[in-house]
Amino acid sequence: MTQELADGWYLMSTRDLERELARRRSPETNAEPSNASRLTVAQALEFRDAGNVPDEFDRTLRLVLRIDDTQELATLEERRLEFEPDFQDAPRWRRAGSRPINVVPLRRPGIEPVTEGAWWENPELAELEREFAQRGSAEGVRVPGEYRGFIFKTVLSLRSQGREVNPTTIADSIARWLSPEDAARIARELNELNP
Repeated sequence: MTQELADGWYLMSTRDLERELARRRSPETNAEPSNASRLTVAQALEFRDAGNVPDEFDRTLRLVLRIDDTQELATLEERRLEFEPDFQDAPRWRRAGSRPINVVPLRRPGIEPVTEGAWWENPELAELEREFAQRGSAEGVRVPGEYRGFIFKTVLSLRSQGREVNPTTIADSIARWLSPEDAARIARELNELNP
Protein backbone atom coordinates (compact mmCIF):
# COMPACT_ATOMS: atom_id res chain seq x y z
CA MET A 1 0.00 0.00 0.00
CA THR A 2 1.60 3.26 -1.05
CA GLN A 3 -0.93 5.93 -0.18
CA GLU A 4 -2.88 7.00 2.87
CA LEU A 5 -5.98 5.04 3.80
CA ALA A 6 -9.15 6.39 2.19
CA ASP A 7 -12.80 5.54 2.77
CA GLY A 8 -13.48 2.06 1.54
CA TRP A 9 -12.84 -1.64 1.79
CA TYR A 10 -9.46 -3.20 2.41
CA LEU A 11 -8.11 -6.69 2.86
CA MET A 12 -5.88 -6.25 5.88
CA SER A 13 -4.37 -8.27 8.69
CA THR A 14 -4.14 -6.88 12.22
CA ARG A 15 -0.44 -6.27 11.59
CA ASP A 16 -1.26 -4.39 8.36
CA LEU A 17 -3.75 -2.21 10.21
CA GLU A 18 -1.25 -1.44 12.96
CA ARG A 19 1.36 -0.47 10.38
CA GLU A 20 -1.07 1.77 8.46
CA LEU A 21 -2.18 3.48 11.67
CA ALA A 22 1.45 4.07 12.65
CA ARG A 23 2.14 5.55 9.20
CA ARG A 24 -0.87 7.81 9.62
CA ARG A 25 0.18 9.00 13.07
CA SER A 26 3.82 9.58 12.11
CA PRO A 27 4.11 10.21 8.36
CA GLU A 28 7.57 11.71 8.83
CA THR A 29 8.98 8.26 9.60
CA ASN A 30 8.38 7.14 6.01
CA ALA A 31 7.57 3.66 7.30
CA GLU A 32 7.20 0.92 4.75
CA PRO A 33 3.66 0.34 3.55
CA SER A 34 1.72 -2.68 4.72
CA ASN A 35 0.38 -5.58 2.72
CA ALA A 36 -3.13 -4.07 2.77
CA SER A 37 -5.04 -4.20 -0.48
CA ARG A 38 -7.86 -1.83 -1.44
CA LEU A 39 -11.02 -3.42 -2.86
CA THR A 40 -14.04 -2.17 -4.73
CA VAL A 41 -17.43 -2.60 -3.06
CA ALA A 42 -18.23 -5.49 -5.40
CA GLN A 43 -14.91 -7.23 -4.64
CA ALA A 44 -15.38 -6.75 -0.90
CA LEU A 45 -18.93 -8.09 -0.86
CA GLU A 46 -17.82 -11.08 -2.94
CA PHE A 47 -15.04 -11.79 -0.41
CA ARG A 48 -17.52 -11.34 2.46
CA ASP A 49 -20.10 -13.61 0.84
CA ALA A 50 -17.42 -16.28 0.47
CA GLY A 51 -17.09 -16.20 4.27
CA ASN A 52 -14.58 -13.44 5.10
CA VAL A 53 -12.09 -16.21 5.79
CA PRO A 54 -8.48 -15.03 6.15
CA ASP A 55 -6.41 -15.26 2.97
CA GLU A 56 -2.84 -16.58 2.80
CA PHE A 57 -1.58 -13.34 4.43
CA ASP A 58 -4.14 -13.54 7.28
CA ARG A 59 -6.04 -10.61 5.75
CA THR A 60 -9.78 -10.12 6.19
CA LEU A 61 -12.17 -7.30 5.41
CA ARG A 62 -11.83 -3.93 7.10
CA LEU A 63 -14.05 -1.02 6.21
CA VAL A 64 -12.16 2.23 6.68
CA LEU A 65 -14.26 5.36 7.22
CA ARG A 66 -12.44 8.67 7.62
CA ILE A 67 -13.98 11.14 10.06
CA ASP A 68 -13.13 14.79 9.58
CA ASP A 69 -15.93 16.35 11.66
CA THR A 70 -18.52 15.49 14.31
CA GLN A 71 -21.29 15.17 11.70
CA GLU A 72 -19.36 12.40 9.94
CA LEU A 73 -18.89 10.68 13.29
CA ALA A 74 -22.61 10.96 14.05
CA THR A 75 -23.55 9.45 10.67
CA LEU A 76 -21.06 6.58 10.68
CA GLU A 77 -23.79 3.97 10.40
CA GLU A 78 -25.41 5.68 7.42
CA ARG A 79 -22.02 5.94 5.75
CA ARG A 80 -21.48 2.22 6.26
CA LEU A 81 -24.61 1.60 4.18
CA GLU A 82 -22.79 3.03 1.14
CA PHE A 83 -20.29 0.18 1.35
CA GLU A 84 -22.40 -2.62 2.85
CA PRO A 85 -26.08 -1.95 2.15
CA ASP A 86 -27.20 -5.15 3.88
CA PHE A 87 -25.10 -4.89 7.06
CA GLN A 88 -28.23 -4.94 9.26
CA ASP A 89 -29.17 -8.35 7.84
CA ALA A 90 -28.08 -11.55 9.53
CA PRO A 91 -24.57 -12.49 8.37
CA ARG A 92 -25.60 -15.57 6.39
CA TRP A 93 -22.14 -15.53 4.83
CA ARG A 94 -20.50 -16.83 8.01
CA ARG A 95 -18.97 -20.28 7.91
CA ALA A 96 -16.20 -22.14 9.70
CA GLY A 97 -13.19 -19.84 9.90
CA SER A 98 -15.15 -16.64 9.20
CA ARG A 99 -14.11 -13.49 10.99
CA PRO A 100 -16.30 -10.50 11.76
CA ILE A 101 -16.00 -7.45 9.57
CA ASN A 102 -14.07 -4.69 11.27
CA VAL A 103 -15.06 -1.07 10.77
CA VAL A 104 -12.09 1.23 11.26
CA PRO A 105 -13.18 4.81 11.99
CA LEU A 106 -10.20 7.09 11.31
CA ARG A 107 -10.88 10.26 13.28
CA ARG A 108 -9.01 13.44 12.55
CA PRO A 109 -7.30 14.58 15.77
CA GLY A 110 -9.67 16.55 17.97
CA ILE A 111 -12.86 14.92 16.67
CA GLU A 112 -14.65 13.43 19.65
CA PRO A 113 -18.17 12.06 19.97
CA VAL A 114 -20.70 14.67 20.97
CA THR A 115 -22.24 13.57 24.23
CA GLU A 116 -25.55 14.99 25.26
CA GLY A 117 -25.42 13.88 28.86
CA ALA A 118 -26.19 10.49 30.31
CA TRP A 119 -27.76 7.87 28.04
CA TRP A 120 -31.07 8.06 29.90
CA GLU A 121 -31.24 11.75 28.98
CA ASN A 122 -31.38 10.82 25.29
CA PRO A 123 -35.12 11.16 24.49
CA GLU A 124 -35.27 8.08 22.26
CA LEU A 125 -33.46 5.84 24.75
CA ALA A 126 -35.49 7.25 27.64
CA GLU A 127 -38.68 6.42 25.72
CA LEU A 128 -37.52 2.83 25.19
CA GLU A 129 -36.52 2.53 28.85
CA ARG A 130 -39.99 3.75 29.95
CA GLU A 131 -41.65 1.26 27.63
CA PHE A 132 -39.43 -1.51 28.96
CA ALA A 133 -40.16 -0.56 32.60
CA GLN A 134 -43.92 -0.53 31.93
CA ARG A 135 -44.33 -3.47 29.53
CA GLY A 136 -41.00 -5.30 29.25
CA SER A 137 -40.76 -4.36 25.59
CA ALA A 138 -38.97 -2.04 23.18
CA GLU A 139 -40.90 -0.75 20.18
CA GLY A 140 -43.55 -3.35 21.01
CA VAL A 141 -41.09 -6.27 21.06
CA ARG A 142 -40.69 -8.04 24.41
CA VAL A 143 -36.98 -8.24 25.22
CA PRO A 144 -34.84 -10.12 27.77
CA GLY A 145 -33.83 -7.64 30.46
CA GLU A 146 -30.14 -8.55 30.41
CA TYR A 147 -29.89 -7.54 26.73
CA ARG A 148 -32.06 -4.45 26.80
CA GLY A 149 -29.29 -1.87 26.32
CA PHE A 150 -27.90 -3.76 23.35
CA ILE A 151 -31.40 -4.22 21.94
CA PHE A 152 -32.31 -0.56 22.49
CA LYS A 153 -29.35 0.53 20.37
CA THR A 154 -30.33 -1.98 17.71
CA VAL A 155 -33.92 -0.71 17.70
CA LEU A 156 -32.67 2.86 17.23
CA SER A 157 -30.38 1.74 14.42
CA LEU A 158 -33.20 -0.08 12.63
CA ARG A 159 -35.49 2.92 13.10
CA SER A 160 -32.89 5.31 11.69
CA GLN A 161 -32.82 3.28 8.49
CA GLY A 162 -36.59 3.07 8.24
CA ARG A 163 -36.52 -0.68 8.78
CA GLU A 164 -39.23 -2.67 10.50
CA VAL A 165 -38.56 -3.48 14.14
CA ASN A 166 -39.55 -7.03 15.09
CA PRO A 167 -37.87 -10.02 16.77
CA THR A 168 -36.38 -11.20 13.47
CA THR A 169 -34.90 -7.87 12.36
CA ILE A 170 -33.49 -7.27 15.85
CA ALA A 171 -31.92 -10.75 15.98
CA ASP A 172 -30.57 -10.40 12.43
CA SER A 173 -28.97 -7.04 13.17
CA ILE A 174 -27.47 -8.21 16.47
CA ALA A 175 -26.03 -11.30 14.77
CA ARG A 176 -23.37 -9.23 13.02
CA TRP A 177 -21.74 -8.46 16.38
CA LEU A 178 -21.96 -11.84 18.07
CA SER A 179 -20.73 -15.36 17.65
CA PRO A 180 -23.22 -17.60 15.82
CA GLU A 181 -23.95 -19.39 19.13
CA ASP A 182 -24.70 -16.18 21.05
CA ALA A 183 -26.74 -14.79 18.15
CA ALA A 184 -28.80 -18.00 18.01
CA ARG A 185 -29.41 -17.88 21.78
CA ILE A 186 -30.68 -14.29 21.68
CA ALA A 187 -32.85 -15.01 18.62
CA ARG A 188 -34.33 -18.00 20.44
CA GLU A 189 -35.06 -15.91 23.55
CA LEU A 190 -36.67 -13.15 21.47
CA ASN A 191 -38.85 -15.69 19.68
CA GLU A 192 -39.88 -17.32 22.96
CA LEU A 193 -40.90 -13.93 24.40
CA ASN A 194 -42.72 -12.95 21.19
CA PRO A 195 -44.64 -16.02 19.98
